[in-house]
Amino acid sequence: MLTEERFVKFQGFHPSEYTRSYLDEMMSELYEEAPYGATLQATFTRHNEEFKGVVRIHSSAGKFFAVASGPRIKDVTHHLVEQIRKQLNKWKSQRFPQGNRRRDAPPLGA
Repeated sequence: MLTEERFVKFQGFHPSEYTRSYLDEMMSELYEEAPYGATLQATFTRHNEEFKGVVRIHSSAGKFFAVASGPRIKDVTHHLVEQIRKQLNKWKSQRFPQGNRRRDAPPLGA
């Protein structure tokens, strides 16, 4: 993974090293699930006691987008990941129908 393909920004706060590491790990997981050649952009904003997260994935296969907000950044991140994974799973199910997956194919010579 090249860092130029994944951006995580923070506005209105400076996350602790632990929080930064957690968010980076979660965004890396989403990036790995995204279509080949995708770009992931995530922005986390804090206004008063409310966090807002926005994740955008752009790829030749399509665009994926999620927004979530709440008082705890971990909950916001969980909702973002859940929303994006639903979109990615829908794309994958349309792109790779269940019957056409290689692991479903009978073994050679069978």
